[in-house]
Amino acid sequence: MRKVAFQLVLAVATVALALPMMAKDTKLANSEKAKSATLTIDAPVKFGSTTLKPGTYKVVIDNDKATIENGKTVVASAPGRWEDRKQKADSTGFETTNGQVDDVFLHGDSGVFVLNGGQVSQK
Repeated sequence: MRKVAFQLVLAVATVALALPMMAKDTKLANSEKAKSATLTIDAPVKFGSTTLKPGTYKVVIDNDKATIENGKTVVASAPGRWEDRKQKADSTGFETTNGQVDDVFLHGDSGVFVLNGGQVSQK
């Protein structure tokens, strides 16, 4: 009887210690939400390996990937990383070098999403 009770207490203690490790960190989860904005392109640009025609698109930036959507269709995507900027962007847009998008900045955000191979803008 004592052996069974001891094993039961041991099992409950193990579960009690494991639960906090399995809990989701809500602060981390909130920081990983995708950000999106409307982006107007006036001239053809290359985003990743895809050339985008002039028009209005939706840009969705997740942790390490940016996608360009036209309606519900993904027309381009490119990997990248977030880098901090000293001040918040006053508009949504992108920086290019020779027609290739280097980075995307979102209105009100102090970070800039730099596409792999791109240079961070100093704006």
